[in-house]
Amino acid sequence: MILSRKSVTNRLPPAKSSIVSEGDRELRALMIRYQSGSLEAFQEIYADLAPGVRRYLLHLTGGCQVADDLLQETFLQMHRSRAAYNPGYAVKPWVFGLARNVFLMNRRAARRWAEVHDLREVLPDFPVLPEVDKLGSLDEIRRSIARLAGDQAEALLLHHEWGFTFDEIGGMLGISAQAARARASRGMADLRVALHPQRAGA
Repeated sequence: MILSRKSVTNRLPPAKSSIVSEGDRELRALMIRYQSGSLEAFQEIYADLAPGVRRYLLHLTGGCQVADDLLQETFLQMHRSRAAYNPGYAVKPWVFGLARNVFLMNRRAARRWAEVHDLREVLPDFPVLPEVDKLGSLDEIRRSIARLAGDQAEALLLHHEWGFTFDEIGGMLGISAQAARARASRGMADLRVALHPQRAGA
């Protein structure tokens, strides 16, 4: 079941970025044009962000096909919320936060959290993290990430795969930047142990 609620953004903390990259500036400029009614600006935003958002949703759903429905719901929510977007905030973490809220709403509505985690043998396609690419094959790394605690895996991928700062991750997850950093750090440590257990006993 895919929900369509305007309230999806009400619980989302603003995702601030302390460093404004060139990509951030371009996305903010596109969002301002989109707020003024530019369809071309929306298409550029979608082309830029949709592949990464889809991989994130595939991670959250354990590779379930519902991720494609959630992707469309995410951008529908972005369209409905475009007038409320504050150009003082980075666009990318805002959209990823929308995606996470859409996933959580769908999870609660469908009551399929346990089933989702049972489907993790269908592994999402994300690049190998450079920090561990020498410790195992692509398949081994994906399986090890899939077996991490959910909160650790999410923080780890948001930081190392999608490049969010810990301030941004904290805003998306509703936790402090320090807690986000700790989750990612524990996840990386557990991932290294899973991929190279003999080193853990050394």
